[in-house]
Amino acid sequence: MGSLGSVAHATRLGRHNRSVSVGPFAAVASRPEASLDELALALAGEFREVDSDRALAELDRLGAELAPAAGGEAEAEVEAIGELLGRRHGFIGDRENYDDPANSMLDLVLERRRGLPILLSTVYVEVARRAGVALAGVGVPGHFVVGHFGQTPPRLLDPFGGGAVLELEAPVDLRPATPHETALRMLNNLVRSYARRADLTRAIRAAKMRLELPLTDPERAALDSELRSLRARLN
Repeated sequence: MGSLGSVAHATRLGRHNRSVSVGPFAAVASRPEASLDELALALAGEFREVDSDRALAELDRLGAELAPAAGGEAEAEVEAIGELLGRRHGFIGDRENYDDPANSMLDLVLERRRGLPILLSTVYVEVARRAGVALAGVGVPGHFVVGHFGQTPPRLLDPFGGGAVLELEAPVDLRPATPHETALRMLNNLVRSYARRADLTRAIRAAKMRLELPLTDPERAALDSELRSLRARLN
């Protein structure tokens, strides 16, 4: 399935399937159809106890709030999700403690309304999916945002900036990030965050988890080399 097809497929899935519990990260990561919320919560659960049901229920609740605005023009949907999450509920970037590991944990981001760009984008994507809005995470130079792929070119929103509409200064080839690609970015952040805190045990755990995701051969070789370097530092 192509990237645009993946967005459409994820949008049709809608509300979280309560019959599928969030399991260990390796098991979730091995499923090609794993959703972004499941990956993010399974990831967080490898480092601390996580109430996944509570987090999923909060995403469901926010999705239900957005649902009445779905089904219209892309511009209207973009405005509605920025208004709901950025202004009404106050989701915004944590500029004071940017690389705090808590900013990479979906359940804590939902509680605190603060996080890294990629986790705030995850909230936007999953709330939109529940409402049937074609939103996806997008990597742009130096940042991670969300794009509404119901129009061409996609309309961009900056969750870290409180849901502001983002205009790029130069044309960029925009491609929706898959859930597994997004999870890899989350783990990259955690490896750096824990390593900066000299918490090499958790940095190594995050580095090992990256290898449980689908990777190209060059990616796997580079990440395996980084894992060996972290282990050498610990020893």
